[in-house]
Amino acid sequence: RHHERRAHHQCGKPEPARWASVPAAALLPPRFSDEHLDAIAGWLTIPLDRLRVRDRLRELALAPWGDASGEGALLRMAAVRASLGRLVDATPALSSMPAADIVVASGGAWSVAPAPAVALALSDVIRRPGVRALGWDHARLLAPLGTIADPGERRSIMEDLRDDLLVPLGSVVMPAGLRAGRVAGHLSVTGTGGPAELDLVPGGLELVDLPPGERAIVEMRFRGQVDLGIRVKHAAVEVAGGLAGLLVDLRDVPLRLPDRPERRRDLLTAWQAALWAGIDA
Repeated sequence: RHHERRAHHQCGKPEPARWASVPAAALLPPRFSDEHLDAIAGWLTIPLDRLRVRDRLRELALAPWGDASGEGALLRMAAVRASLGRLVDATPALSSMPAADIVVASGGAWSVAPAPAVALALSDVIRRPGVRALGWDHARLLAPLGTIADPGERRSIMEDLRDDLLVPLGSVVMPAGLRAGRVAGHLSVTGTGGPAELDLVPGGLELVDLPPGERAIVEMRFRGQVDLGIRVKHAAVEVAGGLAGLLVDLRDVPLRLPDRPERRRDLLTAWQAALWAGIDA
């Protein structure tokens, strides 16, 4: 898997793009260990014992496109989260840079879940305060395009394919440092589809309808200063729509999950069921 960043600009000078290739972050690493198994089991929302999880993962390795619905889809998304966690842990230099404007998911495993569930999975693991767009490299074209050595030729091809390269998933707003136990502020969304108003309740998840191709202004007023990439009490940002709309993620940064498997599973199930219609059935 590749973790790529768009170059940031400081003082008018572009910073070279940085990237990392991490084989150990594969969905099912070649040297699969108990540690990998535990990480996947920690994201599962279905009660499977370790032996059954291992068997299902072996079946997944043998038939990557089989059993892609129901429990099979949930297992894949747990494996994706564990894989993404290994990728983030292996690239601290990239994580120390300013948060990216867009996060792009790539790979066939994402295709088993609806867009809001994909946005949730990305937000579960990439816990960076701020506002960012989310996209999916559904045709898996970015990696081959990256092998074109000539920058001008690469740019020309990407411009020709611009409208087809990525599926827009939407945007995520993720403030950090909210005080627990009370309403932390208020959020309003102004777009072509009409205004939307939300109270910002720490620990919550909210999904605002914002279709692909639409843009909106999100205005946030907090009771105290929060981390939104910078320390702010009041902020207004433009966001892009997508298949998942706008995800307002008010959970802890970093994410804190219960140690007890049952409580952890219940909490993950509640979050996922809210964004994955019919999956609890």
